[in-house]
Amino acid sequence: MSSRRSGRVIACTTAECRSRRDQARAFLEVAELVLSEDRREAHVAAALAVLAGIAATDAICGFSLGKWSRGQDHNQAAHLLGEVALRDTTLPAKLRRLLADKDAAHYSPNLITIDAAKAMVRQAAALLTEADAY
Repeated sequence: MSSRRSGRVIACTTAECRSRRDQARAFLEVAELVLSEDRREAHVAAALAVLAGIAATDAICGFSLGKWSRGQDHNQAAHLLGEVALRDTTLPAKLRRLLADKDAAHYSPNLITIDAAKAMVRQAAALLTEADAY
């Protein structure tokens, strides 16, 4: 197995968790600002929603478990999120949906639909709401 695909989980500090939560909030705030009925802008919002969801997940795992995923396989972060006693038990599934759309949002020349972008922003917002509980 290549080291690029291997997962790793590392310890983190409370200050680092706060920083990741703040980053998630900034990504989400900008995503909400640019989300519109224009598909190009909605696509940008979707890309930012993915980043917000990943950062919020890092914060949740860090605050709750004292560790977060640092591997290239973001699905490991979803697995780690499943170890947390979450108020919203659907969050790992929400993160997985965001991650499933990551390639399309970050690398595809095809634009995300407006409805998909709106859903992605909602999923990221749910993750940030959980992170804000800490």
